[in-house]
Formats: sequence, C-alpha cells, structure tokens
Amino acid sequence: MTRPTLSLIEVFLAEPEREFYGLELREVTGLPNGTLYPRLAQLEAWGWLESRREDTDSDVRAGRPPRRYYRLTQEGAVAAREQAERARRSHGLRARPAQGA
Repeated sequence: MTRPTLSLIEVFLAEPEREFYGLELREVTGLPNGTLYPRLAQLEAWGWLESRREDTDSDVRAGRPPRRYYRLTQEGAVAAREQAERARRSHGLRARPAQGA
C-alpha cells in the first residue's frame, strides 16, 4: 500500500462513521488533488468507500459547487484496517496528517 493511500485510509479509520469531503481530506492529509481524487475513486471502486453529492439546496445557499462526501463502508473498514496494519508491519509505514491540520 502506498503512503498516500495509507494516509487517506487512516483519516477514515480515525472516524469511521464520519463523512469527509475532498477539500477537507486534502487539508488533513496534505495530498494534492492529482493524488487525492484518483485514490478516492480507487477506494470507492474497491467498495471501501461510498460517496454522495451534497444536497443542491445547500449548494445554492453556500454559493459554491456541490461537495461530494465520502464515507467508509463496513466492508471497507475491515479491509482498510487489515491493509493498514499489514503495510505498517511490512514497511514500517506510519502515516501522519499534514502539520496544522
């Protein structure tokens, strides 16, 4: 497992019931958009994450494009924990959120 992917799944594992949106994940992990969004798409394709678009009424009031929220699935939580632990044991990897996040 790559460091960017490990960093991302550890954010979800820290608060498994919470939904996160892209900008928020970028700020916490420090991953650039070109790394973050392909990883999110990959994790969603694996069934580890599910996503939903923000309610359009909220978008209009906020004056911004709709957010896409991502949430860890139950199956994803199990798989992510196993893979994160395996990555730490085999490579000594330990993801750390970006400073100040």
